[in-house]
Amino acid sequence: MANWVTGQDESRMYILSGLAGIGKSTVAYTIASRAANPKLNLLGASFFFSRDEADRNNAKKLFTTIAYQLCVYDETFAKAIGDVLLTESGSAATTKDPQEQLQALMLDPLRSIVQSRARPILVVVDALDECCEEDVRAVVEGLSQLVRDFPSFKVILTTRPLPYLDYFLDNQGGHKLFHLQDIEDKVVDSDIRLYLRYNLSLEKVREHFPRRQWCASDEQIDALVLAAGRLFIIASTAVRYILDKFASNPAAQMQKLLRACAQDHTPLKDLAHFYTVILRNIVPANCDDDDIVSRYQSVVGAIIFIQRPLPVSTLAHLIDIDVEEIRVVLDKLQSVILLGDDDVPRIYHKSFPDYLTDQARCKDPCLQIDSKIGHTQIATYCFQITNSHLKYNILELGDLARYMSNEDGLTKDGITDVQLQEKIPQQLQYACVYWANHFEPANIEDTDLMNGLEKLVHEHTLHWFEVLSLIGNLDLAHRAVRVVLKLLSTSSELHRLLSDALRFISKFYAVINRSALHMYHSALPFTPTDSLLYCRYIKEARHNICFIEGGPGKWDALVVRLDHEEKIKFIKFSLDSTLLVSWSEEYVDGRHQPGKLKIWDAATGTPISKIPGHKFAVTNNFSTVAASSDNIITCYDVNGSARSTAFPISSTIKELALSDSSRVAAALSDGTIWLWDSRNAELIGSFDGFESDGWRIPLLQFSITGARLAYPSADSVVKLRDGISGRFIADLQCGSDCGSECGSECGSEWSADIFIFSDDGSRIASVANDHRLALWNTESGGLVGAVGLRVRGMDYHLAISANGSLLATADLDDVTLWSENRGHLAEIKVLKRICPMSMAFSLDNILAIVTHDGIELYNTNTHSFFSTLLFIGESFTALAFSPDSTHLACGDRNMDLWDIRGIDAFSPPSQEATKVTAISAMALSRDCSRLACGFMNGTVELWETSPTKRRSAFHHGDEVSTVGFGPDGRLFASGSEDGTIQLWNGGDGSLHGTLTASRDLRAVALSSSVLVTAGWDATLWSLDTQSLVHTFKKIGDTDLVSISDESDLAAFSSLNIETIYLVDIMNHTTISVFTVSNRIHKLTFLPDKSHLVAQTDSGNILSLNLLNNCVTNGPTLEHLIRLPDTPLWHGVPVWHCSANEQHYVAALLSQHQDLVPVLWIPGDIPVNKWTQGSSMIVLGCDDGRIILLRLPTSHDG
Repeated sequence: MANWVTGQDESRMYILSGLAGIGKSTVAYTIASRAANPKLNLLGASFFFSRDEADRNNAKKLFTTIAYQLCVYDETFAKAIGDVLLTESGSAATTKDPQEQLQALMLDPLRSIVQSRARPILVVVDALDECCEEDVRAVVEGLSQLVRDFPSFKVILTTRPLPYLDYFLDNQGGHKLFHLQDIEDKVVDSDIRLYLRYNLSLEKVREHFPRRQWCASDEQIDALVLAAGRLFIIASTAVRYILDKFASNPAAQMQKLLRACAQDHTPLKDLAHFYTVILRNIVPANCDDDDIVSRYQSVVGAIIFIQRPLPVSTLAHLIDIDVEEIRVVLDKLQSVILLGDDDVPRIYHKSFPDYLTDQARCKDPCLQIDSKIGHTQIATYCFQITNSHLKYNILELGDLARYMSNEDGLTKDGITDVQLQEKIPQQLQYACVYWANHFEPANIEDTDLMNGLEKLVHEHTLHWFEVLSLIGNLDLAHRAVRVVLKLLSTSSELHRLLSDALRFISKFYAVINRSALHMYHSALPFTPTDSLLYCRYIKEARHNICFIEGGPGKWDALVVRLDHEEKIKFIKFSLDSTLLVSWSEEYVDGRHQPGKLKIWDAATGTPISKIPGHKFAVTNNFSTVAASSDNIITCYDVNGSARSTAFPISSTIKELALSDSSRVAAALSDGTIWLWDSRNAELIGSFDGFESDGWRIPLLQFSITGARLAYPSADSVVKLRDGISGRFIADLQCGSDCGSECGSECGSEWSADIFIFSDDGSRIASVANDHRLALWNTESGGLVGAVGLRVRGMDYHLAISANGSLLATADLDDVTLWSENRGHLAEIKVLKRICPMSMAFSLDNILAIVTHDGIELYNTNTHSFFSTLLFIGESFTALAFSPDSTHLACGDRNMDLWDIRGIDAFSPPSQEATKVTAISAMALSRDCSRLACGFMNGTVELWETSPTKRRSAFHHGDEVSTVGFGPDGRLFASGSEDGTIQLWNGGDGSLHGTLTASRDLRAVALSSSVLVTAGWDATLWSLDTQSLVHTFKKIGDTDLVSISDESDLAAFSSLNIETIYLVDIMNHTTISVFTVSNRIHKLTFLPDKSHLVAQTDSGNILSLNLLNNCVTNGPTLEHLIRLPDTPLWHGVPVWHCSANEQHYVAALLSQHQDLVPVLWIPGDIPVNKWTQGSSMIVLGCDDGRIILLRLPTSHDG
């Protein structure tokens, strides 16, 4: 191997494979040490994986570490890599996946430098088998790419035998692979003899014990060689045992070891006997001291079973054993457990815990470590730790910091990492993160264990979520809860509470992950009031600024609304229904812009990874994701780690497809289709005939089995090929030659518009531009049947059932169901639905139809609609069922994930459900005792707010566009766009009068004596005579109006030109005109009329000085606290805001110049109107709900 490093061998990567304990790492260390010798100076970098260390059990820091060491190794490298790190993209690459790190930090900056180097540069990577399984492929392919692109680099990689490695080398070639176990016995024995003779020589012994004159004899060395049995780990462990500083007597240690080995006349086949000898130092044979055995099993068991290495001081908390007692155990086991300078005990070799936990090999019960007992013990102590430490606001954040994001809150209160560790010590962090890992294999019949779990769940669930959020591990909560749910009886109260907790953390994950304490401020108040979690924990919301009325009563089918951030093109579930993908592709001025693909947990909506690119594809089992960028296709795993397999293309990529049969297909702008083997990037073939014009996405599709590949071509053809070999199967003539069954109306000037495979891959359905539906057999490409469609409108949609037996087509007004019937397509049902936007079948033939009313679920077996899910989308909405038919996902810019198991698809057909009607206008009386609501169906409702109840409802006529109260609340008005204004008694709701204004009426405002309107005309009315007084001709089209209490001033907001007019009502003249930069939602005069305060749609505040005609941007505290319609919380102004479709309530805290969100409104609540008064904010929703955000009645400053 040393010769290979300096030689001219064509292979650039040397893979050293061997069984556990055979000496791979020792060889790697030796070669690295020799290469690092200044005389050679060949060692560029090294990295050693370790499963026990979080930074070294994955590949996240592999290439950043190698890049850093290359900077130390060579000044030229340091300059090139340093320049990259100064750029935004280079700096960002340090946190990207391994492939991106390799590309950005090494391949790109060093390419021109390395090409001219003749001397080899060695990189050593040890113990690949200790890297997490998900990253192994990325490591191997990344290192392979490094030596392929840089011939002067050589890599030594050591590992235990890995199936993937053999597979990779078979397909890749060009690398040297050596199996250490294949070396002849005499060679191995000779190497071990050299090692022992050197380390047990007089010189080496005196380094440990200066006064000792002992060294191992040849006979003793031979005996140890025989005992080692070709396992280097035995030899190295023997050396540590003999030179144990605690024993301080190498001669005696040698004799003890040889006596034990002499009992077995054959070489040890494994480490069992050898480890037993060592363990006798701490647990004597036939030990009858239970305390000694218990202490040994607890200490060693904890070191084996903990999920990450911990210092002794933290370990002591997890097993409730004194630190000094732990050290007593460790001092006697130094040859198998290393206690480093960081005071963290680490197992030398995995064979040690393997032996202790295997009862077939470890025969002595006193030495055995029972995994169930060990995990039960640790889990129990984890619960003791959490239940004694967890509490509300564990960091004791101040009034301002508790409403901020975690990062900003810690900064605001000056909480350092040291202070965070004091408030949330290591043992608490460990217990919160890993208790479920220990609970899963534990004995759930153990009373102490279950009592601890019950206390955590019943008293500290939210406090646990709080800590996980603060330490950045909230994503682990879902798994922990699901682990416990699987082990509990579904009828238990504990199961109910944890089920609520799972729904809670899924629904509110984004807000809790951003800000731990907003779990109490924003998530808990919107938790269903009938849920056990709400009842148990609502007391934790006692510190909140707002108290919620009108929130949900029960958990609905919606699991979570996910923010994709861009228009979603495609949604897909994995075959096992555990994962969900959404992706977007952006176009600006007709040019393709970078999009993104996101992968989510399909049960909870937890984000897993995000992958950038222009075009995307994913295998059905989600083993591989492909993304194209700059004419290169890169493959990723589900965690977003790039693999080195890349497919460079000369033309623009129009579409991508992946199959589970290891195939990648790309449709290119030059009209060709390319097909590769994804395992080795080998090109299988390229085919002409791709034509995308006039076709709807997806343009390139594999069947679910990967057996067929289909793509559009010219002349109304869909080309069908074998998905493995690329062999031509058939041209599916979707147009004029599709057969006589289409009818006589077939024309010759049209092309197919959309085609899709059935889920079982047996059928393809297509709809053409001339409105012909066709169904094809994918085995032969034969036509099953075709029929002409009656289509209204330009847009239409197509869905096919899992086995291809049912089809659904949709136009502007209808959804039509079709079935295959003796070689024909037969119409079986026409469903009248307005503007269907998307459709999908579930595996059990439930049809989901997205319309403007929501997602309607139709049972094709009973031919009845049985449920409607609230969803508001645009003309095309991505839609998908999970393969197990338990979940449904639908996306526009946001993606809604529903669990539909609780919806009865076989409920008796019901009468047409009453359509919910959206709230279209809202107003509160000045004292907040009355609420007036207008609805799109023309209904007006009057509500009392203390207590909250509907007092009366009456019909206005057309859709209600505005409502408004007079200053004393005794009168309110409602108006509609047809110009009708009705005056109502604010006490009993009786009709007081009707006015007829001009059309396009949008707003009204009342004083004690007059009414003003905004719309196409701005008008003034007398409330006494109920007659028109004046029309303000010069103001123009307005949509908002306000009036002073004294009836002398009015303000109008222009509809389109963002102008505010101040009007003298008495003289009917315009006093001032203000120009603003945003649409205005609300205008209010200060009591002294010195200022007019405007609130924009987004919640921004503008102060218009009516004395000097200037505008001040931003909230002014002295103005806000004087407004009659601004809620105050202990003297702090609070009001509604919105940004990017996110509604929230903000407060202007005097010690902070910026607005602070104090309540985030869940994104699934379809808020479309809001109003506010002195003590509450009211939200009106598209589904007709009214939600009151009530502030405490005390207004103490």
